[in-house]
Amino acid sequence: MKKLAVALVLAVCLVKATHAADNDKRTYIFAAGVLGHPYWNAAYAGFDYAARKFGVEIKKAGPQDWNPPAQAEAVEQSIAKHPDGIVAVLWDGSSIPPIKKAMAAGIPVVVIEANLPDSGAMSFIGLDNYQSGADTAKELIKLGGETGNVVAMGNWGASNTDAKFKGFSEYLAANSKWKILGKVDDKGTTNPAIEAAKSLLNGYKDATGIVGLDSSAGTGVGLAAEELGIDLSKKTIVVNDREDAVLDYIKKGVIGASILNKTALEAYMAIQLLEAYNDSKIGLADVPISSDNKAAGVIAMPQNVYMGTVVVDKTNVQYFISKK
Repeated sequence: MKKLAVALVLAVCLVKATHAADNDKRTYIFAAGVLGHPYWNAAYAGFDYAARKFGVEIKKAGPQDWNPPAQAEAVEQSIAKHPDGIVAVLWDGSSIPPIKKAMAAGIPVVVIEANLPDSGAMSFIGLDNYQSGADTAKELIKLGGETGNVVAMGNWGASNTDAKFKGFSEYLAANSKWKILGKVDDKGTTNPAIEAAKSLLNGYKDATGIVGLDSSAGTGVGLAAEELGIDLSKKTIVVNDREDAVLDYIKKGVIGASILNKTALEAYMAIQLLEAYNDSKIGLADVPISSDNKAAGVIAMPQNVYMGTVVVDKTNVQYFISKK
């Protein structure tokens, strides 16, 4: 009887401890935009992995579509929920004021994917987008040779896409005889990308190459060519990112290669850094950069963490296709 009573007491204590642990979970908010876009699937996998590894809760906030003001509002509204940290994206400057407001309120903010100067955030984790553009140019030259005519597709105005185009165009000019015939805006979503690609295929007959610098360009080109009955086999096509359709077109040989960000890793590392900063046992916030980091205005976080790119082509595409 005494053993049973002890067992019951231990069980109750265990339940209470479990509930306490659940209630003590740190909560982070991913406040961004186009949350319904398949581009984020890899990032969500990274966040889920981080949630399991660190025992934290990660919530999402923001519009399903491209809507920078609504994205900024999502960051603003996250402040009132008093999370342990916010992960944001800076495709444009609209989210900078609420990021600075969150930081002033003592909520650490890490930016992933796309960044801008004077963001106010503690750290940026993602691509060096300029270098990613250069890597795209390298792949175009590798697959298509040193001479040709190329048209670039992208959601122009997004900070990461514009930086990619700068890196792409400058590397191409310095290292090849490729000529950029023009730029086509695909709005970063599938249907506009299809229409943009149709315009490109009909309007740039001399193009021997197509480059896509956002996640919808490759899908747009492939579907547009199918609708128009155009054979792309003689064009060199290099795109960015990993929509399922893009991977399928690589597998079929329609698209030569895609340049990928390690999106799952940037999401995971954002939480990892925030955990290291918030957890006194890890003590990132108190690394002795000064005698008193807070008083000295020192943020014990790396300013930039760059992921580097991955090239996906026919030799490795099978490892990137999602398992449903």
